[in-house]
Amino acid sequence: MAIQEVIKYEGENNVLIYKYPAEDFNTLSTLIVHESQEAVFFSDGQALDSFKAGRYTLETKNIPLISKLRNLVTGGVSPFHVEVYFINLATLMDIPWGTPSQVTVKDPMYGYSYSAGASGSFGIRITDGRKLLINMVGTEKLMSINEVQRYFRDLIVTRVKNCIAVELSKYSFNVFNQHLNEISDHVAGQIGGGIADYGIQVINFFLSAVNIKTEDLEELKRLDNTMAQKRFEAMGNREAAVIEAEGMAKAREIQGYTWQQEQQFDVSRTFAGNEGFAANPANMMAQVPLAFSMGNVLRDQVVDAAASARPQTEGGKGQLQGAGWQQSASQPMAQPQPAIQPQPMVQPQPAAQPQSPKLTCTKCGTVMPGHAKFCFNCGEKLAIGPVHCTQCGFEIPPEAKFCMNCGARRES
Repeated sequence: MAIQEVIKYEGENNVLIYKYPAEDFNTLSTLIVHESQEAVFFSDGQALDSFKAGRYTLETKNIPLISKLRNLVTGGVSPFHVEVYFINLATLMDIPWGTPSQVTVKDPMYGYSYSAGASGSFGIRITDGRKLLINMVGTEKLMSINEVQRYFRDLIVTRVKNCIAVELSKYSFNVFNQHLNEISDHVAGQIGGGIADYGIQVINFFLSAVNIKTEDLEELKRLDNTMAQKRFEAMGNREAAVIEAEGMAKAREIQGYTWQQEQQFDVSRTFAGNEGFAANPANMMAQVPLAFSMGNVLRDQVVDAAASARPQTEGGKGQLQGAGWQQSASQPMAQPQPAIQPQPMVQPQPAAQPQSPKLTCTKCGTVMPGHAKFCFNCGEKLAIGPVHCTQCGFEIPPEAKFCMNCGARRES
């Protein structure tokens, strides 16, 4: 066969691998490799010398592997027989992909399993021409993008189906479109490892569409509407509860008691209705502190009411005294009763009453008077702390019956 003097390829860019038709060359032949190309010499199933972009004369120093394999003579003109492959290193974009069958996905929010298919595109770039030739190239003279897509279809589709089912299960059907970039990155990482063994890198993998089966989509929408209605009703119930609580608080304020006092009344009512009260001494003793506590509450209310009514009573003394004089005048003159001239009374200024210390139940958190021994809300026994005189506030021993400072009797 004729010796080829110039070896080059100037074909279309959609060809990934091109096998040069001639196979007989000599050490004077010229090899031209264009940009984004790589030339690899191949013989007997073995990849030999390779060349990047440039112009080369196939001298023995440029083709050491061929020279060794063919025993070429240095310095002379030696013919040799090899195959030459041109590999397109350009990035090939927008290769479409799609799942031939639908996958089953379980919606994480509604627990409904539906069928869906996915499609998109990806790009490839040859990173290792030798691996590609060894794994894929046989006797074919060229390999196009369509052939590469067909060759890797099973590998890509199998991995994509598994990844899509897992990734879509992380998001509800009505929001996964917002996470397509994240899903695309995860799927690309899964399929990239297997294709890299062939000397090809997957780049710009995109998941562009997810198609849910029509009847499944309708059911998911129905479930979504039902859930939205329930959320709306729950929101309305919460608002109604707030309005009701505000109304009850206002009613208590008008009637003159608080929520804590209402709870105390309810506890007292419950204890009063306990059928085993008289027959169970332990139960009776447990309710004694509660009775004392309720008595203190009522006492405080009476004291407050009396304090608020005191100025009105003092203002009416003159009228009462006048009435007394009239009554004396109506009695017989035989035994006149001398009227007692009222002396001006100096109202003593009450000493500032120290605020009674408060105790807090360690079990339910209810605040009670400092002398309480049991919680009137839950019946828990209270820890006894320092005891103070209710008149002067002086600290006295717990067992003392009278104050050592002012002599006041200690209230039980």
